[in-house]
Amino acid sequence: MKEETFDFYSKTNLNSYNLDEAMRYELSMLDRLDTFTRKHSENVANLTCRICEYLNASNKFTVYCTICAYLHDIGKLFIPPKILQKTSSLTPEEFDIMKTHTKIRL
Repeated sequence: MKEETFDFYSKTNLNSYNLDEAMRYELSMLDRLDTFTRKHSENVANLTCRICEYLNASNKFTVYCTICAYLHDIGKLFIPPKILQKTSSLTPEEFDIMKTHTKIRL
């Protein structure tokens, strides 16, 4: 029996979901803030999409999960870049800012 392989890093799925204008704008804001975060969001969305397809999830659920994955770090927009892009350890005060500013307030 031949073992089936599944490439979770396939790039074919990223372009299959057309994000609306507001979501594209939010992603562009992430890109301006930190290109690493934008690329990370794209990778998470790609993996999420591939996992949903692997699990035979419905198209609607797959689209929903993929969009959520794209936008999962949007709260970083409220973190000062000086803290977000810091290469050394965060101070306790900076860590508190990271914890409190990334929570979405409804």
